[in-house]
This record gives sequence, C-alpha cells and structure tokens, in this order.
Amino acid sequence: MVTVPDDSLEPNIFTARHIGDEYNGIMREFRRAVAIAGAQHIEYYDRGLPTVAADLLAHPVLAENFRGARTVERARRDYETIGRQLNHRMTELNAALFGVAGGRLIRTVFAAPDRAVLYFDIDEGQYIVGVSLTADALDAADLTLSAAAARIRTARGLADPNYGGYHQGGYYQPPGAPSATGALDARPREDAGEDHAGEDHAGGDHAGEVEAGEVEAGGAAHIFASLPRPSVPVFANPWATLIHRRWSPLRDGREELFQAQAVNILQPADLQYIALVREGRVSAADVLDHSDLNEFFVGPGRTARRDAFERVGAEFLVLSDLLDGLLRSVLNRRLTRTVLDVEKGALYFHRISRDEVLLGVTVDQRRVADADRRFQLLVHRFTAARGE
Repeated sequence: MVTVPDDSLEPNIFTARHIGDEYNGIMREFRRAVAIAGAQHIEYYDRGLPTVAADLLAHPVLAENFRGARTVERARRDYETIGRQLNHRMTELNAALFGVAGGRLIRTVFAAPDRAVLYFDIDEGQYIVGVSLTADALDAADLTLSAAAARIRTARGLADPNYGGYHQGGYYQPPGAPSATGALDARPREDAGEDHAGEDHAGGDHAGEVEAGEVEAGGAAHIFASLPRPSVPVFANPWATLIHRRWSPLRDGREELFQAQAVNILQPADLQYIALVREGRVSAADVLDHSDLNEFFVGPGRTARRDAFERVGAEFLVLSDLLDGLLRSVLNRRLTRTVLDVEKGALYFHRISRDEVLLGVTVDQRRVADADRRFQLLVHRFTAARGE
C-alpha cells in the first residue's frame, strides 16, 4: 500500500499502487464516513486484495489502544490482514447459512462490548471492512457505513439492499428503541397503512390504525396506538397463543426462564424467532405461524426454516471460536455479539459463556435494526435474571 500525504487533521488515506480514478468515488465516501465517533478505520477490498483505506487511528482519543509494540502501523497491518481473511470466512458463512433461505450475507457485525469489526458486501467479490474501537461509537459506525455502502452501490446502478434495515423514509436512520414494556416506540413510517408489502405487521388486523383521542397534542401517535385492541390488558402479548415452542431434552429452570421471557419478547413485526443453545441443545420459541408472515414462507416453509435456524444455532459456538481467533488482534477479547444480516432478514447471536448462546431471527429485511434492538432487550433481561 502507498500512503497518500494528507493534513494531519484529516483522515489518513491509503491506496494500492494499481488503482486509478475509478476509485475516486470510494475515496470520497471514505472521507465522509470515517470518524472518531464512528468507524475509525475503513478499507475496501476486491477479492481479498486491499485497494483503498482511510483511518483516524493516530488521533489522541484512541491512544489507549496503541501502546508498546501495539503501534498504529502494526494495527493497520493487522486490520488489513483480517480484511483479507474475511474474504474466505464470508464464503464459509454463506455456505453455513444456505438452509436458512435468506440469501447471501450483505452485512455482518462482529463485536465485543466496546469494539467491533463490520463487513459490508458491495459487488461481486468486493466488500468494505470497518473497525470501531470505542463503545459509544459502534452504533454510529454501523449506521454510517451502511449508508456509505448503499451509496457506492447506487452510484453503479445497483439496488440498495437496505443494510441493517436502516433505510426508512428514503434515507438511513436508526431504529426505534424498545420501550420499558417491550413495545417498540411508534415512529412515523411512510409505508404505514399500505398493503402487505409495506404494512406494519405488529398490529395484526388493526395495524397502523390511530383512533380518535390517540394522537397527542404535538401530532405524534401515542406509543400504544399501533397495537391491536385485545380483550385482555394491553401489556399482555396478543400473540401468546401463537407461540410455537421447542424444548430441549434436559428441561430445567434456566430453560423455563428463557421460555417465559419469550412471551414478552417475540412479535410478528420484527423478532419472530429466538433460541437458547447450551452445549448443542436447543430450546426455541417463535411466532412464525402468524398469518401476517405468510409471504415470507413461499418456498421453504416454516418447518424447514425452524430446522435450519436450530442447526445454525447449534453450530454457532464452534464458528464463534474460529472467529475469536481471527478477530483477536482487533477485539483483544472474546467475541460476544454477532449479527449476520442476509438479504432477507438477519440472525443475531449473543454469546453468554463458552457453552451458551442466545439466538434471535427476523425474516423481514425492513425490520433488521428493530429486531436487533428487541433481541438486545432479551439479552439484557435474560442475563440480568441470572445476575450477570
């Protein structure tokens, strides 16, 4: 790689010797995307070969990450090596996810509590790898790189795959956060009230309706306005009777706790499947039988998809160990959170211990970010109940 001299207050830009003006658009996007409060290192690869990189690793805010033999230059070499190796790892991951019927991987998040490596598929054999080294920058890095990757594709006349489900209302924006009750905050959506292709599934037959008296003074819908009108208290899960459960052979109190929490976590709108995997044993719960999800099961049906999710969940611990080894030079600690964002939905993993992992799934690409927030709510409640 050749270093391009630049102002010390600007990102350091690196380019391979063979590239020309055709990469100017990528360099512009990288200058725009790299940030201390976001992705601090970004690199573009073509079939495993690095082409353009931008970083702010020499910024004083990041000095704690580079001490002794762990210099900025060494970190740059390590990040480049990881990016090269991800070319093969993503091929393996795509093969492992074939039975899920969600299409190819378009985005992945490999994260420890305070740092992450992010991957974005761009074109045939071309991808972006980003690194964020501070806890408060992870969400911004993900959102910014999702938007940058979409713009690079759009400039080539390629469709925006809606990385992370962040593309709402014509631009990339963060999802609504789950409320204390577990319901998603009701933010305005352009597609509310349309036919199935754009409807809000969360409300069943009454989705998107706002009756008289439910609009607040400022014009915003009340947080519960999009919920169905149940005959039981509003805090009860209206889909509880639809939950399909799979118990492991060794049913115990921890599994009972997980299954009990499923009632208040699952919903057809976003997080439709969850599982607790312990030493290869799977306990699962889902609302995949909800009629609003029928369109997502044309082809591989619900039973086949459940089997595929269980298989991936049971195999993930071995995969996580392999990824730990690959990413150790960046994360410097055990991988705890993994998001596998495919063309049609996403799988979320949270590793609780060496032999235990939580799995969440959404089948709707439009709700990937919302489902991720809801899955993190499950992680928080399940680990808090154990005092972790």
